Amino acid sequence: MAISLPTPSPLLSHAASTEADYDCWEKARVDPDVDPEEFDKVRTVFGYGSLIFRPGFPFKRSYPASVRGFLRRFWQRSCDHRGTPEAPGRVLALLRCSDVTDVDPSDRSDVVTGMAYEVEMEDWPAVLEALDIRERHGYTRTLAELHSSEGLPLGRQGVVYCAHQPQQSAAYTGPEPVEATAQVIRTAKGPSGPNEEYLFSLLDAMESNGLPADPYLTSLSAAVREKGSRPRGL
Repeated sequence: MAISLPTPSPLLSHAASTEADYDCWEKARVDPDVDPEEFDKVRTVFGYGSLIFRPGFPFKRSYPASVRGFLRRFWQRSCDHRGTPEAPGRVLALLRCSDVTDVDPSDRSDVVTGMAYEVEMEDWPAVLEALDIRERHGYTRTLAELHSSEGLPLGRQGVVYCAHQPQQSAAYTGPEPVEATAQVIRTAKGPSGPNEEYLFSLLDAMESNGLPADPYLTSLSAAVREKGSRPRGL
């Protein structure tokens, strides 16, 4: 399987400073607290957003998994995939619970379910390189302990691309009402397609992979559809 990358934004060559204003870098940052050699040992990627419905890289095995101590929210701007520098869209951010204190306690489950992808040793360097480019808009590559979708420890780590120290990033919107996020998702469009396509494709893929429903995503999708968005089933 060839490694596929989204088409680069046609605005990049003459709007780099605008993209940079939103912390859209050439590549994802790498967590300085993680020994670089540790990334080569795990050879497993945890996907919680677009990697669930479009991994875009070769893998030998995939299975439902989860990480603890994180929130999944559409609080990350996107001007290279699902929006433009002039009209950024929204994509999911994986946020450490310790970094987000102003969220209603009833709305902050600390378990995020997704898909784990195990990669062959010979493919691993190219996969990481491609993902670092794909996740360049405000994400940091780090490691997290993996659990089953039921919460049982798997005894291994996975690579995750998270919003590290989000309050210091121009890509981070900060907590916002579901209705405000829905308004952006309904109208935004970028090189990778309409923003709402991201949301609905994710929901379909989560269901087809047997992942439990995410109350936040369910509420958001209802808000997007409420104002006449396209029906589910792309």
